[in-house]
Amino acid sequence: MSVSSRLFYCTYCHTQCVICSPCDYGQMYCSTDCSQSARKKSCNEAEKRYQQTQKGKLKHALRQQRYRERQSKIVTDHTCQPPPECDSYLSTKNNTHNPLANQSKKSLFCCCCRKVVSDWLRCNFLKPLTRSRSPFLLVSNRSP
Repeated sequence: MSVSSRLFYCTYCHTQCVICSPCDYGQMYCSTDCSQSARKKSCNEAEKRYQQTQKGKLKHALRQQRYRERQSKIVTDHTCQPPPECDSYLSTKNNTHNPLANQSKKSLFCCCCRKVVSDWLRCNFLKPLTRSRSPFLLVSNRSP
């Protein structure tokens, strides 16, 4: 029996992805590459916003001043390096082994573990297991 799965769109690259229930922890991204790229983009945007504040401008000016002071002490001249040799003729090994080649073309795969999942897909998260409330209320014997 195939595993239950969820269909979602990656919030970074907007590709359609399928993820199985054991791998599903509320993912928003199809891979770690998209996750890391989105994190880097978010950090860069936060840095730009900070640079626009008065405090950010002041710290940036101080950092640049320290950098220019360090660079003024370095007065050596480097010789030109020879150009690197062309490596376009290096042989590359063609790896044609694909572990998913023997699977049928109609099967859906989990984007994390690459296992075959069910053809029936959820669009929402599984509801978290909640504890049922006890029909009996705990009453304290203390009087106020």
